[in-house]
Amino acid sequence: MSMIQVIQWSVPVEHADRAVGVLTAQTPHGWEEEQAGGTVFYRVHLVESAAARAVVQALEGRIPGAVVSRSEAEDKDWALAWKEFFTPIASGQRFMVLPPWLSDTDTEGRQAIVIEPRTAFGTGHHATTALCLEAVSDLMDASRLDTSGAFLDLGTGTGILGLACTLLGMTGLGLDIDPLAVENAAANRILNNVPPEAMALATGSLDALAPGRTFHLVLANILANPLKAMARDLAARVAPGGSLVLSGILAEQAQAVAAAYRELGLEGPDVRTKGDGDIWSALIYSRP
Repeated sequence: MSMIQVIQWSVPVEHADRAVGVLTAQTPHGWEEEQAGGTVFYRVHLVESAAARAVVQALEGRIPGAVVSRSEAEDKDWALAWKEFFTPIASGQRFMVLPPWLSDTDTEGRQAIVIEPRTAFGTGHHATTALCLEAVSDLMDASRLDTSGAFLDLGTGTGILGLACTLLGMTGLGLDIDPLAVENAAANRILNNVPPEAMALATGSLDALAPGRTFHLVLANILANPLKAMARDLAARVAPGGSLVLSGILAEQAQAVAAAYRELGLEGPDVRTKGDGDIWSALIYSRP
């Protein structure tokens, strides 16, 4: 039986922003968070021991007053925990995200995206994923998506955003630098009866693409700093008439990210926000 690394810690509320900064740099798959009084509690699950050690060292080294513990849990316990937590999530007017054990849920006319939650990020519960799904839904409703065009889902995680695009009739590519995320996305592709030719998957980032290849819809739900660093290269992947959706951005980071995309030939951004506690943003651009 494989084991999952479980890291739990608490920090004084005045250091919560710094803790989130460490987490966004160290954990690609998201985390659990809750606040009680003047303390914020976090929990993250990781597959690799080396990654778990790196997170613990970063937290202990950079966050004043952090109380950190590390343990192991069987992979089956991870799955059982998800069954208690995972509820159907309606996103926009078009999508509902469901786990396999709730696949017979009434979707209220929305298209079902079935996700087997494991360690890859993207179940629809986090505000950044929800923002991206709502953006895709709204772009379709506004007749701004050409379903004959291709999509790029950069940082695909569970594959949820790319799968949403295939439900609209698009074809494209999901990329992730984490091989385990690509494996998870491939499993979810099967669950949703999506053939590989409709949604190809590969390990890597923009450097995995052929030079000059562009897409009608580019989705990048990553983190603020990588989005700023790759701004010119990422914007260049948006085809004329296409759209770019960026997320993984805390609300206070949105202005700096938007500045990196200024003067790159894109119109926008349309800024959306969502979240309880931490407020997250999505930036939506179009290329004339």
